Amino acid sequence: MSGIHVRALRPEDHDAVAALTLASYVDGGHIDPDSAYVRTLTDVASRAEKAEVLVAELDGQVVGSVVLTPLGSPMAETAVEGEYEFRMLAVHPDHHRRGVARALMAAIVERARALPGIEAIALTTMPTMTDAHRLYERMGFVRLPERDWHLRDVVPDLDPADEAGPFIVYRMPLG
Repeated sequence: MSGIHVRALRPEDHDAVAALTLASYVDGGHIDPDSAYVRTLTDVASRAEKAEVLVAELDGQVVGSVVLTPLGSPMAETAVEGEYEFRMLAVHPDHHRRGVARALMAAIVERARALPGIEAIALTTMPTMTDAHRLYERMGFVRLPERDWHLRDVVPDLDPADEAGPFIVYRMPLG
């Protein structure tokens, strides 16, 4: 993780984070470019208003980001009592396999361990994100198929074309 610096998002990072998130999700083949979710992926200002966002810098360039969404956060999706959650972990494809995701994950684990009452970290991922699954599993996350979910379960009037699920849930005990 040499040379990678993780820090809080700043307003001047919004464009870079929008671009790298779009590249990660759309160019990475996980979200259709015509999906309504593209708007959410690129709206960094809105997520920064609702949650803490971290960025990873490499050689002075923002190359990764993650949204911290502990239980009670307006952006939380899957956390239950005692769990810390994160979402939208994204690394620009030009910087894959350079330790960026691992550096962001280390920051998440550090924050979760510092909070009283937190015994695990939970996350939701997509079936197509197999590289991320391997990283999570190497770090000690365990798949919880009984907690998988679909967008249609939380958005009743969802256009079937926008259903990207099932969303896969992983959890890592901090003990």
